[in-house]
Amino acid sequence: MNRTRTATAALLITGFALASTTTSFAADTAATKAERVAARAAFQAQMDAFNAAAEARHTAADAAHATIDAARATAKAAVAAATTPDQKAAAKAALEAARNAAKATVPAKPVKPVKPAILVKAKPAA
Repeated sequence: MNRTRTATAALLITGFALASTTTSFAADTAATKAERVAARAAFQAQMDAFNAAAEARHTAADAAHATIDAARATAKAAVAAATTPDQKAAAKAALEAARNAAKATVPAKPVKPVKPAILVKAKPAA
């Protein structure tokens, strides 16, 4: 009888330990899933900001190229109409100033966000 009681008690303790482990595993899984969802949302927000900054940079670069092309055409006409070397040098200096001013309006290249480690799939060992 004592052995049966001991065996029953051992089974009950094991069952409770297993139940608490299962509950703990389920809680850990839910927490990890919530963490992945939050990380994915944050990463998507970073990517949206990156894409918007890249698009703004492209728009500014296109405008700068148009400005440089217009300054180049103006400088070409001014050099053709110039009669003295000083006038030609002034036209070339104006072109360089316009080019530098146009390039200054283009924002720096945005830095691409790094994917969070929790979202990176593990590669199997070879």
